[in-house]
Amino acid sequence: MTVDPSIDFSSHDPHDREELSEDPRIREAQLLERRMRDALATKEHPMHDGERTADRLRRARTDDDTGDAESPAAH
Repeated sequence: MTVDPSIDFSSHDPHDREELSEDPRIREAQLLERRMRDALATKEHPMHDGERTADRLRRARTDDDTGDAESPAAH
């Protein structure tokens, strides 16, 4: 197996739950990345019949706006 020389091993790990940045632009991107990652179907949180990723993203945004940001697994 070959190794891709363009891989940046110091780049952000999407599973890393690090503290949010102080920079508002970076923090906004971190929050968007978190919402998008949480909306994806996983083995532990599969899609329901007729559900779309866009629906999950919309629901996550609504939860954030109302301050009811609960875990997506709780839906």
